[in-house]
Amino acid sequence: MPLGSLVRLALVQFSPIAGGSVDNINAAKILVGNKKADVFLFPHLFASASETEESARYAEDGAGPSAAFLKVVALERKAYSIGSYVAKGERGKKPTFRTAVFNPDGIRVAIYDQIHLSSIKAEPDYIAPGSKLPFFDVLTFRSSAIGSYDLRFPELAREFGLSWGFLLFVCGSYKLSEIHQWDALLQARACENQMFAIGCNFGQEKKKESNPLEFGGHSAVYAPDGRMLHRAGMGEQVLVLDINPFEVEWNRNRHQYLTDAKVERGKRHVFESEDDPDK
Repeated sequence: MPLGSLVRLALVQFSPIAGGSVDNINAAKILVGNKKADVFLFPHLFASASETEESARYAEDGAGPSAAFLKVVALERKAYSIGSYVAKGERGKKPTFRTAVFNPDGIRVAIYDQIHLSSIKAEPDYIAPGSKLPFFDVLTFRSSAIGSYDLRFPELAREFGLSWGFLLFVCGSYKLSEIHQWDALLQARACENQMFAIGCNFGQEKKKESNPLEFGGHSAVYAPDGRMLHRAGMGEQVLVLDINPFEVEWNRNRHQYLTDAKVERGKRHVFESEDDPDK
């Protein structure tokens, strides 16, 4: 196994309150505390934890509380900060599920509007889909971040893998009843694309009389060969783990799964981030 620069990850798993933006951001802030890491990752819609039909109510612009919190974490911790929120649509359009990435200088280097939407939850009625998955560099290693529902569709992750992706971050919101699927899908995205799959999910619910949230935790990091490097339990915690991104190259050189893949070179989704300040 080659020696190389280690990347320290911090997966901030906390128990949300539906629609409790201030409470949720405060809970995340307390967990982050003075922890040191190169990347901080938060769950899907970490501030609002809102139901689909209430998305417009919690929609934010680029200077809203979620993006502002991510920027502060990036600046104060001198790290990359990744999380998602409901973003206001432009010129009267529907809002989107937007993932934002801030670098250690507090500069937004990528935004991604979730491509896949759940029809059974009527998300297309309230949310507009995105069309591009940008990539960005974390300490020179090509990275990208997808939404919770995107994890169920292997084509998007495969295209990123074929684009020489190293680190795939997933902002999750998987309920306790589907936590076995979250575990399996994260592991599959890692081993089938020979890259790190890094997922942060909500922790077990905070008891509440109305609208209880039954999330399952299990934030985890999977290696390029599918090994589970570490996985959180169900409660609130920050999972901190060092990884060696050069394992990606070592694994791909040893096993030529991506090279051997028969891929239709048609519609593309993965593009370099237009927000990269170095471009």
